[in-house]
Amino acid sequence: MNDEFQQTFLRANLELHPDSPVPIYYQLSRFFIKLIQDEVFQPGTRFPSEESISSYYHVSRPTANKSVQILLNEGWLSRDKQDKRSGTFVKEKPYISLGFLTEGMSFADQFPQDVPIRSEIVSMQSVPATGKMAKILLLQEGDPVIHMRRLRYAFDEPIMVCDSRFSEARFPGIVRSDFVQDSLYKTLEVRYNCPIVSSERYATAVEAVDPEVVRLLGVPPFSSILMITGVSCNHNDEPIDYLRTYLQPGVSLKSRIHRRVS
Repeated sequence: MNDEFQQTFLRANLELHPDSPVPIYYQLSRFFIKLIQDEVFQPGTRFPSEESISSYYHVSRPTANKSVQILLNEGWLSRDKQDKRSGTFVKEKPYISLGFLTEGMSFADQFPQDVPIRSEIVSMQSVPATGKMAKILLLQEGDPVIHMRRLRYAFDEPIMVCDSRFSEARFPGIVRSDFVQDSLYKTLEVRYNCPIVSSERYATAVEAVDPEVVRLLGVPPFSSILMITGVSCNHNDEPIDYLRTYLQPGVSLKSRIHRRVS
């Protein structure tokens, strides 16, 4: 094990707890996430080998492998080539503005301009409104509702699955819109004169149980993810869009807060 690697862990001041009910491989994975979040391991740099991890922590290679695999599955690491070097690297993790929770802004508004982003339409279909959906959108149960599912990318990596549900009768022909190039809210405002002006949203930690969400985000079934739900309204405070968004593990929400000083 090289001196640089050893010093990295000595500075981190972390230790394993073999008597804990939490498996050693999982403890290791949480340690590594903290080191990445603290930028001890910086984005784009090579991550320590499983041999080095095994040697330093006196754990088996399978245990080291399992801890690294968790970070790969959760999107903290990637195995690829960078600058003609093969190996495991720390990934750049995008930040999403907390405005995503409180404002009816487009997906593109959540990122700095230098972050490459794109969207894909996974599915868009007309479905009958359930009792819950009818109550949220002020419709009758069974009324046609458009259910649109999109996959959002940043740095060419999938970071969120977004579900939108809105009245089909209120927005005729909307299924022919190009939601790859244009946002839903821009389309509602420009084409249907229905600007979104307010939104109430909730963030909840859930397990990934939807098979398609698991596949699209590339996460293990039942892994912990953040789900954001909410309703967006127009000028008359009428509910227009019911959204449900699933975030890739490791994606951070960030905000700048200003405090008034008298």
